[in-house]
Formats: sequence, C-alpha cells, structure tokens
Amino acid sequence: MPKLEEAIRVYRELEAELAPVCERISVAGSVRRRRPEVKDVEILVIPKDSPIDLLTAKLYDMVAAGILRLRKDRRGRTSFGPQNKLLVHVASGIGVDIFTTDAARWAVALVVRTGSKETNISIARAAKDRGMRFLAYGDGFDTDGGHIVCYSEEQVFRAVGLPYRQPWER
Repeated sequence: MPKLEEAIRVYRELEAELAPVCERISVAGSVRRRRPEVKDVEILVIPKDSPIDLLTAKLYDMVAAGILRLRKDRRGRTSFGPQNKLLVHVASGIGVDIFTTDAARWAVALVVRTGSKETNISIARAAKDRGMRFLAYGDGFDTDGGHIVCYSEEQVFRAVGLPYRQPWER
C-alpha cells in the first residue's frame, strides 16, 4: 500500500493541475484522515461553471500526456462519468478517485468522501434512529417535518446528535 507521504505528494501535484478548472478542491478519504498507508487518493471537486466541461477536458489532457490513465474496475470496465472518475497516477501507480459535487452538497460530500465507512454508517444509523434519512449524495437530511440542509461538516454530525470528529479522528 502507498505511504501517506507519497499520496500527499500525488494529491498536491494533481491539485496544482486541477485548481484552474475547479471552484473548490479538497483531498478526502484516508489521506484526509491521515492514515499511514492509503489505498488511493480521493479528491472532491466543484468544477468551474462553464459551457464546456473543463474538468473532464483537463483530465483527458492529463491522460493523453501520460500523467493519469483510466482505471479498470473488477469487471475490467472503466468508470469515468460526470460525478465519479476513477484513474491511476501513472508515475506512482496510486489510484486516484475524483468525485464532483456542487456548493450546496459540498459539506455532506466531504463528510461522506472522507469517511471512514464506520463514520458514515454511524451518521446514517443515528439519522434513522431520529426518524431522518441521510442524503449521502444530497445536502443533508430528510425528516417527516421537512428537510435539514447542512452547510458544514460540523452541522452533519450535530444534525443527528453526534459530536463532531476531526477527519483524523474518524
């Protein structure tokens, strides 16, 4: 498994390349949780609004330049869609997962994409116990009485009565 330091280096390289075509960009997953060894580099982005998809164009340019390559799943298929783009950083061999979202869904997406799996399950379970439904690809929670929008990671945890935990505590 790749070491955290190498994954951070890959993230910084990709962040510099992608920043011009993104409104917002953040590392997520095990790198954000500061795990000593990571499986891949997960990156959450809000692409810049443009008549053309600048993010996809930039990623295809990086594939053509040999910086990235498309990654195949267990069935031998690539996954490179509007929201999820699975790639490999060629020089390091580290998998790179790029997830797109928008400003309204940023906080929830950052919590979900940072994980851990156990944290996400805890949030969903706490929501269910309160009669709520966690919208993992949305902006918060649905309740019988309406909708709760979360504008920060802290609000996601508070909405279900859980104490906020820093990414490295998850």
